[in-house]
Amino acid sequence: MYSYIIGTIADMQEGKVVLDNHGIGYELNVSSFTLSKAGTVGKQIKLFTHLGVSDDAMRLYGFISEEERTMFLKLITVSGIGPKVALQILSGMDVRTLALAIVNSDAKSLARIKGIGKKTAERVIVELKERVEADAVESGDFAGISASSPMGQEAAAVLASLGLSRTDAAAAVNKVLAGGKANTLEEVITLALRSVDK
Repeated sequence: MYSYIIGTIADMQEGKVVLDNHGIGYELNVSSFTLSKAGTVGKQIKLFTHLGVSDDAMRLYGFISEEERTMFLKLITVSGIGPKVALQILSGMDVRTLALAIVNSDAKSLARIKGIGKKTAERVIVELKERVEADAVESGDFAGISASSPMGQEAAAVLASLGLSRTDAAAAVNKVLAGGKANTLEEVITLALRSVDK
């Protein structure tokens, strides 16, 4: 319904930003990462949005990047994880680090996030890995992947399904393949994510 809102920050508090857009104040639930990047009251910003509808309320969620929103939407598909917990995860770990943890099945890092236990961390990895693999299979072409490598194509598809833009995913994979240090799909994905994170 809402893709993004551009407005002036009217109020900020933990977990929330109010954007004034032509005299209408939109209250958006945000991660601490988005809150830290948003700026200060009076600044005009663009937040990507998701409208969450439950039995008792409609809530707007705001994200500093499309990448963060994409990861949020993936997280809320995991059984037992609602929007509140998804924002908690995104507050405890930036999107690229989270993607790296999922790809590497690093439940320990996820479990360190406040309020996320070992079982929840493992469930996130299992359920999102399955989705990432499905997205990679369904994903179309990634123009510019060197040597039209099937492994490169699949790695770029996985990175895109984790929230990177197709262009960034292709560039990161090309860089890794050109370096010749990766022999497996997992190594390509891991090194590509690290290179983008620098």
